[in-house]
Amino acid sequence: MRRYLQITRLLTLAGLVTFAAQPASANLILNASFESGGYVNQGSETMTLPAGGGTTLTDWIVGFDSIAWINTGNPWGLSAQDGSKFLDLTNYEAGAPFGGVNQSIATTIGSNYVLTFYLGSYTARWGGPPVSITAFAGSAVQQCSNPSVTEVSTWTLCTVPFTALAAQTTITLHGVSGFHYIGLDNVSVELAGTQPPVPEPAVSALLGVGALALVAQARRRRQNQAR
Repeated sequence: MRRYLQITRLLTLAGLVTFAAQPASANLILNASFESGGYVNQGSETMTLPAGGGTTLTDWIVGFDSIAWINTGNPWGLSAQDGSKFLDLTNYEAGAPFGGVNQSIATTIGSNYVLTFYLGSYTARWGGPPVSITAFAGSAVQQCSNPSVTEVSTWTLCTVPFTALAAQTTITLHGVSGFHYIGLDNVSVELAGTQPPVPEPAVSALLGVGALALVAQARRRRQNQAR
């Protein structure tokens, strides 16, 4: 029993060391899910944000055309991908022009990053498809689309790798196709390759020692039972 407890402690320690060795991955985008700002319910749990309309939506600038800022409890069966609020880049107006948002972040020239965001669609009710957003970030200009007919409110994960060309990079997300609804939520920019790494050699060795000890213990137990 004592040996079992020692091995358990060894494996637990190895797990803690492995966890501590993993670098923290930080989202460079502020107000990533559009939860903060001077939201005012103008009816149907929705607020219209005009293009160039100041800082009502904290840390973001609205561009191209007006957009809608929508909250939980709206009457259209729409829900946020993260948190309680999200954006509609059509502002519930039929067809183009569509709106967008942008935010500038500090970046390192030549470093690789990954932009992710969620594209919202509900084409069976609000028209389309396709529903599309074009992302502008450093070296990348990439369109993300959902070409399918969606029977319910749907969120599609979009991933855009890019290289920073300056010490500040402006992330721009602009609606380019849809009809009454182009959803946007949960925007993130992180350094590429910040996923958990392979354990350090010392940690791997520690894990190996624990595994070997368990094997040896099981072998001795079988030998004793055979006698």
